[in-house]
Order: sequence, then structure tokens, then C-alpha cells
Amino acid sequence: MENISIIQILNTGVTGFAFLMLYLGYRMTSDLQNKIFEQKAESFRRIEMFREWKDLANSQLKSAKHFKIISLVFFAGGLFMMVYQYQAESKIILSVTPVVKQYTPAVHHQSEILHLNEGKTLVMVKNEHTISIANDALVNKLYELSFSLEDREKTIAQLRREKLNLSASDDVGF
Repeated sequence: MENISIIQILNTGVTGFAFLMLYLGYRMTSDLQNKIFEQKAESFRRIEMFREWKDLANSQLKSAKHFKIISLVFFAGGLFMMVYQYQAESKIILSVTPVVKQYTPAVHHQSEILHLNEGKTLVMVKNEHTISIANDALVNKLYELSFSLEDREKTIAQLRREKLNLSASDDVGF
């Protein structure tokens, strides 16, 4: 346990806390048992002292056992919460505006294609699911329009140069 970070264990929440409590319960029980085994029966002068020591040792072992049981319940509860949280579903409403049929994006949930009805759809997702939106049609159309705009700008610039060249020539007016 020397090279394990307690902070990292506690960052897992209730489960990490319960794990540390189980570990402490184990160490406490182990230490108590070692002390009990180290005690020799000859060291007691009277039988009453032995009986008192035995009752005290039994009560300490019972307390350690109860501590471990409570820690185990917390540990199981923490694991249940982690599993429940992992499997919980969330609702996501996807909405696309403006709704133009030929430029509607392709929406994928995991590997299946979602069809947008009137630009909206309801998706049930779990943790670690992926939703991807592909606007290929719209991007391609914008790409085409930007090229045609650049071509028109080049044509206009060329016409302006030609007009300037014509007005600067000596043959103007004849």
C-alpha cells in the first residue's frame, strides 16, 4: 500500500473511501490477532485476569468485524452506483435549422444513421456513445460557391484591366 496514492483512491468517490475503510479494517483485525497470538497463557496470574482479557479481545474482534461489514456495504453500494451511472441513458434532442432537404446533414449515433424528421429527432445515448454530424453536402456547396465567386472576381478584375488599357490607348475616340 506504500506506492498507492490515497488521493487517487479517494477521487473515485464512495467506492474508494469504502476500499480504504476495508483496508484499515483488515489491518486492524490483523494487528489484533497478532497481539492475541503473542499473549501467553502463563502471563496471567489469576484466571479472572485471563477471562477479562479474553472478553476484551473478543469485543475488539467483534468491533473490527462490524467495521469491515459496514465498509463492505459501502463498497458494494459504491460499485452499484458506478455501474448504474455508467448504464444511465440521457435524452438528446437534435435540431437542425434551416431545414433544407438537399443540405440536411447526416447524423450518426454510434454506427446507425438517424433520420431527422422536420429537422428534429430524439436520441437516447449512454455514457461513451458517439454522435457525429456530417455536413458534407453543405460544405461541398459552399466550396463550389467560393470557387465560382473567386472566378467571377478574377473575371471582373481582368475586365477592369482591359478597360483601363483601352482608355489609355491612343486610338480612343476614333
